Amino acid sequence: MELVDSCVFVGELTTAGRRTGLPRTVELRFVRLNGKFYLSSSNVERKHWCRNMMKNPEVSVAARGERFLCFARRLDDKEVRRKILTLRDSPPLMERVVFELAPVK
Repeated sequence: MELVDSCVFVGELTTAGRRTGLPRTVELRFVRLNGKFYLSSSNVERKHWCRNMMKNPEVSVAARGERFLCFARRLDDKEVRRKILTLRDSPPLMERVVFELAPVK
């Protein structure tokens, strides 16, 4: 199945461990929008995948038989944040932190 725009899907995020540098993979719910992937978390300080990604933003996303190398960053754009959180949850949980994962070309 193809990853289409505005879809919500479960995939795998692989980060480099912030202490060991070893690959760490976790299954998460993603949003795909305008060719980018988005993740959100309500507790960044306690989630290992968030802390790993903030220390080393080079990550990979695997879903539906495809793998994408991406560069992650915390998203501050309020309009895009609102759209992502609205697609992800109903009602949107606006207190969540959103990360944008842009595929590396």
